[in-house]
Amino acid sequence: IDWNLTASWGRLIDNTVESIYKDIQRTATFANGQAGLAAYVVNEKGARWGQLVGYGIMKQNGVPVVDPSTGFFVRDTALAHFGSILPDYTGGFQNSFNLFKNFVININIDYSFGGKYFSLSKYYGYGTGLYQATAGLNDRGIPMRDDVANGGGVHVVGVDEQGKPVDMYVKARDYFQQFSYGDNIAEPYIDDLTFVKLRELSLGYRIPVEKLGIGKYFNSATFSIVARNPWLIYSKSTGFDPSEISTNYGEDGQLPGTRSLGVNLKIGF
Repeated sequence: IDWNLTASWGRLIDNTVESIYKDIQRTATFANGQAGLAAYVVNEKGARWGQLVGYGIMKQNGVPVVDPSTGFFVRDTALAHFGSILPDYTGGFQNSFNLFKNFVININIDYSFGGKYFSLSKYYGYGTGLYQATAGLNDRGIPMRDDVANGGGVHVVGVDEQGKPVDMYVKARDYFQQFSYGDNIAEPYIDDLTFVKLRELSLGYRIPVEKLGIGKYFNSATFSIVARNPWLIYSKSTGFDPSEISTNYGEDGQLPGTRSLGVNLKIGF
């Protein structure tokens, strides 16, 4: 077995914004539609490039603040900086194995560590009840979409603005719509860009052109079966492939990444 490995690795060391045209303090790139009120990207003088900014949940000593009359989270008055959209590290591995002289296996793995993105699909998907998590059982073992009076609802725990404990159940529809159709709180839909992905896998066979009597036509020929995007090995976020984000601020409701299986014939003259 012959094994060849090619590795790439990159780290963003210093990407602080030093100046902006006409000495503007910051510029912004907004998401589409209503989501633009919840999360967007800014470049601020003196800060790391591509800060993801949006509304978060108000907290007291790390505990979320809840309105006891509704059970809704209270939106923080100040915009939250969730982090940069740029990953800290990126890279990949290209592995090539030669087996039994004529068989070739190629494995291409790439990765990204660090960075944040905003998921528009989750933002509206939870608000419209399309995600499975909006229809599961609550901590009582009762369907959360059932009436609160019948044991349903979402369990909310926090404190009010005076610091007094709040512990109650909220109707599922009201709970999930408070973010995307209420106060435009982006915090629950900020995800991590970290992933490790098997980008391509191929198995090839070098056709013995001389033995087959076609060496006078071709110097070489290799037939391969190729799989693209076959496996998301690891992802820190859930419900979406972070390697397929569509915009600079994150995932914009585009179609999911697809796996494909095909064949390739490479001929040398």
